[in-house]
Amino acid sequence: MSDTDEHQVVHLWSLDEDVVLVGGDDDFETVLSGRWGAQRLKTDGLVREALRRMQLGPVRLTNVGQAPGTGAPGCLILLPVLREVAHLVVRTIAMDDLLGPLLSAHPLSRDAVFRLGAVPADRRFRLVVGTSLVLRADGLVMEVRDSAYRVVVHRPEAVWIVGMLTRPCRAEEAVAALPLPAGVTRGVIGYLLAAGMAVPVDPSPGVTVDPPPAVTVDLPPGVPVDFAPGGTVDPSPGVTVDPAPGFPVDPSPGFPADPSPGVPVAPLPGATVDSPPGIPVDLPPGGPVDPLRVLPPPDAPAPPRYGPSGSSGPPALPAPDVS
Repeated sequence: MSDTDEHQVVHLWSLDEDVVLVGGDDDFETVLSGRWGAQRLKTDGLVREALRRMQLGPVRLTNVGQAPGTGAPGCLILLPVLREVAHLVVRTIAMDDLLGPLLSAHPLSRDAVFRLGAVPADRRFRLVVGTSLVLRADGLVMEVRDSAYRVVVHRPEAVWIVGMLTRPCRAEEAVAALPLPAGVTRGVIGYLLAAGMAVPVDPSPGVTVDPPPAVTVDLPPGVPVDFAPGGTVDPSPGVTVDPAPGFPVDPSPGFPADPSPGVPVAPLPGATVDSPPGIPVDLPPGGPVDPLRVLPPPDAPAPPRYGPSGSSGPPALPAPDVS
């Protein structure tokens, strides 16, 4: 279905229900009083009449008329003024079937700005996670925490479109699935996006997605280590790291790491220790050296035996001649 032979989209504007219009200090000033205080606007007869009609209900800006003395459409004069009071303006979308509006976006914040734009056909959209839908007397109310707008869905046609966005969906998929004019479906999705009820789930074309942050290994307190998967851990100087299984650690120079099974490892160069002859060097670290326990080599000759009794003492000398 096309918009040329079906119902057209209608955009309507109105003031929030708690906004009061009063005259200013002169004929060229109008004061709008609302929940966030009073705001003064410089207005002419066209703007004052449009605001008065917006206070009574939704209006089409194209029906306001032409700016006096210029011949320009009144909407060209009104739009800049209404942007100044966007936090007081209710935006409504409808069809030209005279059956009432489809949905309305009501401002909830002093900083509310309603930016309505074209809906990209190549991107998917869905409702914001956490969106609440509550059925009230004025319709199905949609709210999102910290959102600048509250949306009220007035007709079932708009509920169909909201239901399509409970999962990621392109606008053209919703157009093909629903018995509505394409412009109406796209228009409702655009209002939900502008009000913060829906968001795109696909990145814009040409946008580079940042890679995930580096992985951090748990080390002693205050010593984070960033490494690539399969890489080596390089701790700070003087810090001993117990690696996780599967992550090798670079050994200190000259000290080989534990080899993998079946991998030969070159032995360490022989160490030379200066010690007295016959003193073994394979003693426990820090242990005392007991020379009495040192045995001669097995091929050394037996020591000589002295004296008739076989004692190892020196031989007896003859008694001196004193005669």
